Amino acid sequence: MKAVDYAATIAQRAGARLTLLHVVHLPVVDTSETALIASELLQEQIRDAHEKMKDLQHRIEEKYSGSNNGFSCDYIIKESLLTDIAEHLTSTEGYHMIVMGTTGGGSALEELLIGSNAEAVIEQVRCPVLTIPATANWPDIRKIIYASDYVEEDKYALQQVWEMANLFDATVDVIHVSREATPESGAKAQQFWEELQRLFPDSPMRFQEVVSRHRMDGIKAYYNESEASLVAILRKDKGFFQELFSRSLTEKMTYKADVPLLVLHSRKL
Repeated sequence: MKAVDYAATIAQRAGARLTLLHVVHLPVVDTSETALIASELLQEQIRDAHEKMKDLQHRIEEKYSGSNNGFSCDYIIKESLLTDIAEHLTSTEGYHMIVMGTTGGGSALEELLIGSNAEAVIEQVRCPVLTIPATANWPDIRKIIYASDYVEEDKYALQQVWEMANLFDATVDVIHVSREATPESGAKAQQFWEELQRLFPDSPMRFQEVVSRHRMDGIKAYYNESEASLVAILRKDKGFFQELFSRSLTEKMTYKADVPLLVLHSRKL
């Protein structure tokens, strides 16, 4: 429900359509008898899902529909794999962003499933994916942190970050985590900052080089100290994002449980 609030708030401010998606997984059967039982259970799940989604759609429309803001809400229920339908909707049906909840609490199995679903979708789609933890605050986004790797794709990613920031009149802090502060790292940071100022003149942006032995620790510390609203990162085939998901399950879940995360995908410039 935290993710729904974020998605609805973003859609409302953007004058966009919000679609609530619920996926019913196809059962695996081995005999005609179990197939019949599975089919009956599947239909019961679908009927129950329709009732719940209609109720949720009604509540969201009442809460977020205002005069002339262009906001609308519908829902989709599909018998499919989550990754397949997410890829289809974003590649062929014109959807521009996916918002998902992560680590909703409860059992370790539930956390494992929610976390693995989010990772699988991020790997499959090419659009921005915003993951929202159950512990997230109300979606009043005032400051976005963008974690840079000093790569060319940062420019494209920051354009997307600014689109999000402008919806909320938010500021953007661009940070780069270095293992240690050296004259070389300082010169590189200054060169990068000057380039950002040329690309985004008169924008409420600031740049900070953060010194930390571990990137995640540096980002999380800056996030907490600056009282930011979410962290944006660029997913690349190698490097920063790979490091994020190479950590143990416990560390990954701890990170996700604390920080709303906007994952952007690289594009050749």
